[in-house]
Amino acid sequence: MSESILIVDDDHTLGEELGKALVSAGYTPHRCTSVPEARQVWNKTKFDLCFVDIVMPGPSGKVFCREVRERSDAAIIMMSSLSDQDTIIALLDIGADDYIVKPFTFPEMLARARAVLRRRKDHTQQYTASAIQIGDWTFDLQLRRISNIKGLTVPLTQSEAAVLRFFAQSPGVVFSREDILAVARTRQHAGKDDRSVDTLIKRLRRKIEIEPSNPIHIMTEWGKGYTFQN
Repeated sequence: MSESILIVDDDHTLGEELGKALVSAGYTPHRCTSVPEARQVWNKTKFDLCFVDIVMPGPSGKVFCREVRERSDAAIIMMSSLSDQDTIIALLDIGADDYIVKPFTFPEMLARARAVLRRRKDHTQQYTASAIQIGDWTFDLQLRRISNIKGLTVPLTQSEAAVLRFFAQSPGVVFSREDILAVARTRQHAGKDDRSVDTLIKRLRRKIEIEPSNPIHIMTEWGKGYTFQN
């Protein structure tokens, strides 16, 4: 049975050409043009590999990469015209197996696909952590609460827990308001000027920061969004 590959890219021409190349190589591709569409398809089909563009309307490919890595050992190759080292390192840190810069040749793309699929078969990863340490706090992922050695326990809302987990598992990566809202599932699409995420961040800072007005964990990246440091 051929490996099943998900393509997530709003570039219809590239998606179609990539799909044809994969079919010719013996794979079974499925194309999506947005993260919300990819989520729906993902819940119905088991994929061995995902090709994911970074910048798309709505939630970014970074969000989908993190979501896939949290619940699957499927291989992930990120695609973008961005070629700076910081971007590549950040994406590898949040769970991508490889990164390919656009424009690319299809022989190169197929070689990378074969390589990551081979590595995944040899090194299947399990993501079963039940708690994450954040400074003096222990974040219980199952019970959605944080506690410290002094015995203080603070409950988190579903949105707070989802965003804190996303941050903690992606340290140093800058996420936009739209990315964070997508993780919180406040809505599927949000504009860059939406301020509801700022309220959510303020609530989280009050719960985990020693001085919420001078945070050391959830940091503001002016004009870009937020990043997490542990």
